Amino acid sequence: MNLDKLFDRLSDTISKSDDFLLITHAFPDGDAMGSIVAVYDVISNLKKNVFMVCNSEIPYQYKFLPHAGIIKRNLDDINLSSKRYISICLDSADRDRINLDFNKLREYSKKIINIDHHQGNTNFGDINIVVPEKSATSEIIYNIIIRDFKKSLNHRVALGLYVGILTDTGKFQYSNTSPSVHRIASHLMEYDISASEVFNNIYEKEPYNRFKLLQLVLRRVKLLKVEKLVYSYILQKDFKTLNLPFSSSDGIIEVIRSVKDAKITALFKQVGSDEFKVSLRSSDSSVDVAKIASLFGGGGHKMASAYSEDDKLKNVISKLVSAVRDRQDDKND
Repeated sequence: MNLDKLFDRLSDTISKSDDFLLITHAFPDGDAMGSIVAVYDVISNLKKNVFMVCNSEIPYQYKFLPHAGIIKRNLDDINLSSKRYISICLDSADRDRINLDFNKLREYSKKIINIDHHQGNTNFGDINIVVPEKSATSEIIYNIIIRDFKKSLNHRVALGLYVGILTDTGKFQYSNTSPSVHRIASHLMEYDISASEVFNNIYEKEPYNRFKLLQLVLRRVKLLKVEKLVYSYILQKDFKTLNLPFSSSDGIIEVIRSVKDAKITALFKQVGSDEFKVSLRSSDSSVDVAKIASLFGGGGHKMASAYSEDDKLKNVISKLVSAVRDRQDDKND
């Protein structure tokens, strides 16, 4: 089904429905946060009944966004009653990323709509609007709004979409920063968006202890020159000792990514006992880290991906190093 027909189905579903659940992935980034608050504003302004759910802490970097304070942590925090909802999952490549009871979600959903831009999306929705060539899910939402809900575009919606695009393009530095991305950002700024204020809120209000966390990470950095891999790690006790939330690790991988002699960067972040979230970055367009992440059940984009792994830290690191070496061997064959 082509994109116009999918947009038609989405628009028709929204116009004919009254009750909505908006859901994004755990450990939300700027695109997840920006897209969910933007869609919430559009649907609530249509006088619909709508709730937002994200089964994770809301990162302090994005608490300035409109409606961020009313996002629920779990489905149990909402009085779902006997209603049947249109559930819109945003920026989630698969059902596991939302970290909710999917069977319960299905039980309360008349329809599940999946809107995303990640390669390898599993198309878990009844309607799947998946456009990998877009820079961000927020860019897809922008296209939907301009096409079918243009009157709903206001300062709050524009702010959410701008944040989503800004962060998923790495401050307009990644290779997914196309001419159309700049045109969209320019249009959004017409709705009283201050680029300097947004940047200040996200990137320039770090707690002092975050720099101690960065110090720890840099102390642990290891470069494997043959594999062209640089990595470091963060333990749960680091967050606890420094009294920092998990979201304080956001952006740290970009510092490590600047190492000249590496093409692949990894940051291992402990989220539980022998549980790690692994972020991957590529500084070379010929290296597809999404393919590496897929070996461990993860995914994302060619130059920015992630996966989760349950094991001891040394084993999680060893498995990634082996995968990187195997990739090099395959290229040399």
